[in-house]
Amino acid sequence: MKSVKNLLIPFVLMILLLIGSIVFFIYKKNTKPAETEDTLIDVLYVDNNTVKSITTQSSNADFKTVKITASQNTDGSLLYAYEGDDLDDTLSYSQEDMSSYVALLSSYSCEALISSEGNFAEYGLDNPVYTITLETFDGSKSVVYLGNKTPDSSYCYMRVDGSNDVYTVAVAKMIKAEYQGIDLLESQILDVDYSKIDTVEFDRTTDGLNIEATCEIYEETGDPQYFIHKPFNIQASAYFENLVEYVCTLEITSFMDISDDQLSQYGLDKPTFHFCITMDSGEKKDIYFSSDLGGYYYGYIAGMKNYFMVSDQQIKGLETPALTLLNSYISYYSACDISSIKGTYNGDSFDFELNVNDTAAISDDDSTVTINGRNAKIFNSDDRSYCAMLFESLVCIEIGGIESESSVSPDAIPVMTLTFVTNDYETTEYDFYQRDTDSYYVYVNGEYSQFYVYSRELFNDGGSDTYSYGVWPAYSMLLTAIDNSIDGIYDIPSDSGTDTTENTTESNVA
Repeated sequence: MKSVKNLLIPFVLMILLLIGSIVFFIYKKNTKPAETEDTLIDVLYVDNNTVKSITTQSSNADFKTVKITASQNTDGSLLYAYEGDDLDDTLSYSQEDMSSYVALLSSYSCEALISSEGNFAEYGLDNPVYTITLETFDGSKSVVYLGNKTPDSSYCYMRVDGSNDVYTVAVAKMIKAEYQGIDLLESQILDVDYSKIDTVEFDRTTDGLNIEATCEIYEETGDPQYFIHKPFNIQASAYFENLVEYVCTLEITSFMDISDDQLSQYGLDKPTFHFCITMDSGEKKDIYFSSDLGGYYYGYIAGMKNYFMVSDQQIKGLETPALTLLNSYISYYSACDISSIKGTYNGDSFDFELNVNDTAAISDDDSTVTINGRNAKIFNSDDRSYCAMLFESLVCIEIGGIESESSVSPDAIPVMTLTFVTNDYETTEYDFYQRDTDSYYVYVNGEYSQFYVYSRELFNDGGSDTYSYGVWPAYSMLLTAIDNSIDGIYDIPSDSGTDTTENTTESNVA
């Protein structure tokens, strides 16, 4: 029996241990861990929606007193106004930033109570770094003092007027209290009404570029379009339009305090870029930018007190090559705008006449197109029209480059002349003079345009590629198509196509 008892005792102990383990795990599963209590101390709470004014002063003599006042709209929302000592009434202050300023500095939940002894000097509160005065719409007033930062700079010391208690509060309060009016300004500092722009001037010192353009508005869309009249006469490209848009809606990274002796450091003693936007009223806006300095441009607007910095992501295109700022073509017309185009080359000539409605294409059934009096509406098997091929070669002559002066002699004869006549009877003549073996100077109505074009624009034979023809091969191919078409259809032989640019130099031109 004794041996049986000896066996039972361990067994009973094992059963008890098993039961205890089950009870423990059931208890643990159904018991939540204790929640951590919030240790912050609410020292002062003023509902920011009740704040009528907030004033921040500093023991720092260079600090300009900040004051923000609030008025209530009929819907109960607040409208803030900046009234600090550094007020610049030529600029706009951000409602969002002023609201954030009031919200952060109107309530104080502190990390710890440090002292109740009134030993303010120990914490920089005998002569506080910042004094913040809050006044509410009901007439109550609260004054908060911010002293030194704690040794680890994570907190600063603070107290409320009328109390000897000193607390630590997040240093974010002090960082916000450091703000001046310049930090509360709208980041978008320009919002120009395009419909009231007369001219836009863009100067760049890096290459001596000086562009002047007039602004017109597309009636259909209300978008602006710019026509450059100095130093060229040509429509501006979309790149120029985008650049002007960046400036007219200028958004900056921040304003900056830059002294006169620091101007050269920021490239503002001699700005690299200058825009002058002249409005219909005669008002002018002059905007200046430095060159790119580490991903930022520094600038100012004439008449405003502050300098600013703007990232290269907020303004693009300041260094766009001059040629890219211009329309790609020496001229561009829609078929519905043109009455006729005449061309002469090497003793030969053509007369290309069009009658195309506003909403029609040049090859539509109701369009009338002739070349030297013959019907020019001949197609290939892919429904590509040869009259469209010629028209595109004429209105899409791409500018090859800019050259400020021409070497054409006064008695020189143009290699080719194209004369465009619009439906409004406006006539524009384009003369092409030899520049070198592969390019031609472009003269418009007898004046040098400062552009040249490459030979391919006038003389390239595109073979079976009807989208790569120069002017004269396109004309020749149209005649061939007319002469050889069957029921208005002609296909270019597959082995056709040679580049004729090598044979374009004329002996009778300079």
